[in-house]
Formats: sequence, structure tokens, C-alpha cells
Amino acid sequence: MSSDEIEATSTRSTDFSTLGVHRESRMETKRRRQQGEEGSRRGSVASDGAIALEALDCTVCYHPLRPPVFQCAVGHVICSSCHDKLLNKNKCHACAITGGYNRCIAFDHILESVRVPCSNSFYGCTAKTCYHERDDHAKSCPHAPCFCPEDWCGFAGTNTALLRHLTAEHRLTATEFAFGHRFTLEVREGMQVLHKKKGSPLFLVKFMPVPPFGKAASVLCVDPHAVVGECKFRCQVDFHCRTMGWRQNSDFQIRSTTLSSGLPTEDGSYSFVMPNVSSNLPTDSSVIMCVTKITDDDGAWSDW
Repeated sequence: MSSDEIEATSTRSTDFSTLGVHRESRMETKRRRQQGEEGSRRGSVASDGAIALEALDCTVCYHPLRPPVFQCAVGHVICSSCHDKLLNKNKCHACAITGGYNRCIAFDHILESVRVPCSNSFYGCTAKTCYHERDDHAKSCPHAPCFCPEDWCGFAGTNTALLRHLTAEHRLTATEFAFGHRFTLEVREGMQVLHKKKGSPLFLVKFMPVPPFGKAASVLCVDPHAVVGECKFRCQVDFHCRTMGWRQNSDFQIRSTTLSSGLPTEDGSYSFVMPNVSSNLPTDSSVIMCVTKITDDDGAWSDW
């Protein structure tokens, strides 16, 4: 059976003319994406209506089946991982028929033949993978969307598209940088964008007054594959006011987010706080920053 004969397609159509960009309310954007992902996961069927994807899930763990597949004499299938964990391999877990399980080569071939669309097809991804490889593809899909940080804006698109949107539509200042290299950033109230030459990943830096302490800065990484609680980058900030004879620096891990729920609420835990500088004193209102990838052997920072 060829992949053309059994091809799973999403219940959601894709408009490639948008190049992965869509404008609507944030809630509508999230609703559409969730519906599309749910459709790919549960409701997608072959183009001729022959195969529902839930039929390709393990009947024990309900995860997508992957070769090798085992079945009882009646035909109940189970993945190899669950099969290995069975206490009684001589009795079917579903119908209790005896006789044990045998490899089902035909089912293995079906699993290798079925192709499903990426859950990011709505944002322009044309990839089709084996059903059991879909989640692995999604973890690195280049079309995975990030969202505009403004609550009233429903923009969603790739990091490159988001950079264009933030600079063109919201007039945010963008600064290009390279990992491990220091650069100067002007301190102005509001949000700024940091980006690599190729536009990914993006970082948002927000300066805000925090009376009576001074000015605070928060730094976020906008990552379409962000995992809650995971930090992939570190930042070092240096502030030096020669007029006041004041110098301070700080290094911290940068939180990652897709911004699907907007900017994180301000809880007072800012990344960096700078003292107030009298308006009568001439001083450069800027900081020196350095962003670095976190590695397993991440050691001490070099002196500035």
C-alpha cells in the first residue's frame, strides 16, 4: 500500500499566501491553533475517509504506535513498550484471550505508509511525516509560531515574521547582536527587540521605572519551542555611571516563552535594576549586554 493510497490530511485548510502570518484576536489565534492540533491528533483521516488516526494509537498508553507492533489472536494491538511491561504476556490485555502476542508486520508497514500534516500547517509548514514521528518534527518545526506580546494584537507567525511585525507595526527598536559578544543598548522606557542576523531567536528587553529604586529591566527569549521552566540562554548586564562613580553588573538566566498567553505578569522579580541618575548630571543612559547560550559545562563569566 503506497503513501498516496493512505494519506492523512488535516481538517484545517492552509493559506500559504500568508507565509505563516495571521492577524486576529489572541484568543481566536489560540483557538484556531488548538483546533488544528487536535484535528491532526484525533480527527485527521485519510483523504478518502479510510483511516482515523486514533486507530493508530496504542490501546494501552494511547500514544502513537510505532514499529514493532504486537497483536493478539483477535487483533488487539499494543506498542512494544507496553508489551514489555505486561506481567502476563500470554493473555490479551483487552479481550483476555490466551495465546500471547505476535509481531504484526502488516501493521508496521501501514504505520510507515501513513503521512500526517504538521500541526503548524496553518502557519505554512508543508511537511508530512509518519504519524509516530509527528511530535518529533513539531519540536523543531521552523514554522512553529510565536505571538505578539501586545494583548490587543492577535499576530502569530515565525520568529522572522514576528521581528518584521514588531518593527513595522509596533515601531519597536531592533538591535542585532551575536552570541558571546558585548553590545550597547540604550536605556529607554518601553520594549526593544534583540535579534541575530537570521532573525531567530528573538529577545525582548523591557525598561520600566520602579520608584523609588530606579529603572528595572526584564529580558525574555521568544522561542516557538519554549518549554515551561527551561532556560537556554544567559545574559550579563553592565551599568556604569562615571559621573556618580557607580558601577554594577549582573548575570542571570533568561526565561523562554512563545508569548501565547502574552507577556508574563510583572511580579517584581526583575532581571536587573539600575539606580536613578539625577537629570542634572550628564551621563550616558545605556547598558552593555552580552547574551550567551547555556551549555552543560557552563562555567564562570569572564571579568568585564
